Amino acid sequence: MSTPQEREEDTVKSDELIKLASGKNKEADKYLRMVGYVWRVMDDIYDGDYPITRGDVLKIIEYLFIGIPSNRFFIHHRDKLISQHITAYNAWSVANRWSKGNLEQRVFSHVWRGDYQAVLGLVALLTGGIDHMKLVDQKVKETFGPIGEDFDINKLGK
Repeated sequence: MSTPQEREEDTVKSDELIKLASGKNKEADKYLRMVGYVWRVMDDIYDGDYPITRGDVLKIIEYLFIGIPSNRFFIHHRDKLISQHITAYNAWSVANRWSKGNLEQRVFSHVWRGDYQAVLGLVALLTGGIDHMKLVDQKVKETFGPIGEDFDINKLGK
């Protein structure tokens, strides 16, 4: 569980990464913001560690039924983005299941929980090419890498 201050810091970091990944493509920017919001609220609902309002739920419903499907960037790259959604959801599901397992499972869970961030690299590829993807992917890993400075294997939840 993150503190309100950590969440705010993560929001600022995410904003910078979204801008970098989407470049000048405003629809890609909107797409990433919607997807990021959905993932955050979905994870908060699953973990039950942060208060979710009725407004939060209504907003993700709107994004899932209207915002994302009607986004021009999503429409144009639907086939690639949907496969990323599926892969990220699967990794997130396994990470949640393994978060209470043995030490090896908890370590993998800690790494897999952030697989949804790979969508930033994919969007960077689609908006700016291979070199842009490499740059964004490296920046994402440096910013939210699976094992940061505060990682303590002894603190992985049981």
